[in-house]
Amino acid sequence: MFSIITLYGICHLTLAILCVLMRFCLKNYIPKNNFVKMIEFFTYLVLTGHMIYKCLTLEHQYCEFHHLCYGGVENMHYHSISYDSYTGCLDSSSIGDVINNYYEVVDNGIDCETTEYGCCHIENKCETSYEFDMNFTEYQKYYILEEGGSRGVINTFITKNNPMGDNCLSHINYINFYEDYQIHNVLFIYFLAFDGYIVFYIILACMDCCKDKNEFERVQQGSV
Repeated sequence: MFSIITLYGICHLTLAILCVLMRFCLKNYIPKNNFVKMIEFFTYLVLTGHMIYKCLTLEHQYCEFHHLCYGGVENMHYHSISYDSYTGCLDSSSIGDVINNYYEVVDNGIDCETTEYGCCHIENKCETSYEFDMNFTEYQKYYILEEGGSRGVINTFITKNNPMGDNCLSHINYINFYEDYQIHNVLFIYFLAFDGYIVFYIILACMDCCKDKNEFERVQQGSV
């Protein structure tokens, strides 16, 4: 996973360069007064403070999510997916939030439960078993024998494209989405800030053009 801290630095520097270029290109239209400079400085200062705070508080973690498991004589054996995170490792509870976030992105308005092949499901049994340190007897009783083995299965609300559900996502797909989501959050902040600067400079340029037009009209009227 790309370092979030490095990404903050790159985005911050890129924003500064783009703002300087915009200011240079529009220098004839931007008023040279302290009020404008104060707004520019204050906004960038807030972003700098946010970046410093994030860089100091973000903690890089090496995480594992246990997605496969099987029982021995008594003990459980697990296979896990390794990944990096700056916002905490996923557990049996928070993986549900990631599944919901993904569904909100791809939601097409179709109720999968009313479709021909139904909904995609994903198991959450192994991670829960690992967290509660279950032995095989406990796992078998809770996840296999009770409720027909349906306990620990999460409905992702994604519609299957065929009986096998070839389009259904795996644990690694959701974990990759979780990693990418952290990067997208940083990019969104700086794209929003850049858009704010663009709007600010456009407003200043329009105000300057209107001012010049009014002054030109007054000069014309005075000469008449």
